[in-house]
Amino acid sequence: MVKANNYPINYLILVLSFLLILTSYQGLAVFFKGTNIENPDCNRIYAAQAGDTCESLIKFFNLKAQDFSDINPNLNCDKIFVGEWLCTNGTIST
Repeated sequence: MVKANNYPINYLILVLSFLLILTSYQGLAVFFKGTNIENPDCNRIYAAQAGDTCESLIKFFNLKAQDFSDINPNLNCDKIFVGEWLCTNGTIST
């Protein structure tokens, strides 16, 4: 007797389930823990200079650390490069 092979159907169900999770807001939050999914609206930008750090920019622009982080959600403070555009004044919108 020949057994039916259900692997293609199971694989399809798995892929579709994964895509459904990725397209939902809560599903994305699972994959991006610790980041804001909201969109920052930047009102003023700054091109990073040699020696700039997150701490020095926060102090220079008189910002709160969390606000600076929120308006620059993809910024890696350990790898700021010269000429990198940073938001120094903005708001978070959903």
